Amino acid sequence: MTDLARLALTLLVASLGGYLGYKAKIPAGTMLGALLFTVLLNLIVGQAFVPAGVRPWLQMCSGALLGAGIRRRDVRELKYLILPGLVMIVLMMVMNVLFGYLMYRFSHLDLATALLAAAPGGMTDMALIAGDLGGDPMPVTLLHLARLLIIYALLPFIFARLQKYQNAHPVAGRCRPPEEQVTVQKKKPGPTDVVAGRRQAAVALLMTLGAAAAGGSLLWQLGVNAGAMIGAMLAVAALNLTTGKALRPVKLRTAVQVLAGAFIGQNMTRANIGQMAGLIAPLLIMVVSVVVFIVVISLSLIALSRLDRATCILMSAPGGLQEVSLMALDLQADAPKVMVMQTTRLMVVIALFPSLLTAAAGLLGD
Repeated sequence: MTDLARLALTLLVASLGGYLGYKAKIPAGTMLGALLFTVLLNLIVGQAFVPAGVRPWLQMCSGALLGAGIRRRDVRELKYLILPGLVMIVLMMVMNVLFGYLMYRFSHLDLATALLAAAPGGMTDMALIAGDLGGDPMPVTLLHLARLLIIYALLPFIFARLQKYQNAHPVAGRCRPPEEQVTVQKKKPGPTDVVAGRRQAAVALLMTLGAAAAGGSLLWQLGVNAGAMIGAMLAVAALNLTTGKALRPVKLRTAVQVLAGAFIGQNMTRANIGQMAGLIAPLLIMVVSVVVFIVVISLSLIALSRLDRATCILMSAPGGLQEVSLMALDLQADAPKVMVMQTTRLMVVIALFPSLLTAAAGLLGD
């Protein structure tokens, strides 16, 4: 089967999974359904395929969706994230060393590999760093992939419980305030109004995608970690704050969620399943670590900030920047703030954790 045929099959299966996940009313069901169906496709026939070159453009579209939702209020409220951000970083470091050491003590992994496998960073970044720090990239990659799948399996259940809590406590469980709206007397649009409205929407969409491509390409070419997504978000946010014309179409969000699910799902192969059989102890520790990460950090953020529970849970999830941010859009959390905190997490991991892990390996090693 050609790569083009494999891509078409993957997108068809992922779209079916996304549609069923959406219709089942699972939280973030579109992306989770696409991911699950792509994994099943790969395990059954081994033909799932999404080219690596899609990733930066997928990140730019995700950044555009996030940037289009940023308002002046969000910029003013960034100061309230300083203390929660510092607390999150400290807790991440402590728990990384703790769970990494547990993996080392109760498995055959060496200390450097175990610490990197437990680090709340990106799968690709941690695998690349592993070689430089004397670790084994393969277990690091497999355990990070397992962590992502664990997070995306857990979050729907967490949010199902959260929705019940919010229904019983509507004030305490509040989500992001809705966009300000002005009530006006509407008249039935005529044919000319419809054409003009479509033209304006098309222009706004082109401006949004153009800004995302320009900003995302710039930071991507500069080699900034997750630069395609961050640059796109900043550029579209600037467009929205200055002109108010950034557009966030629902169909684009759905397409991005399906493609993101397919992109992640293709990484789970039969070979990976076989290799994970030898990582039972680290995998069990990984499950516990994910739960502890989310519970401890989200409770700390709830106590220290003005943010709602949904936003705090997504901020604390050590998953992929793009996927968690897309979930925030779907789950009516404060997506811009989720992305700010997730970006901070990734940047801190890349900047500080290699030195931290080297020091920890020296102190804890035999």
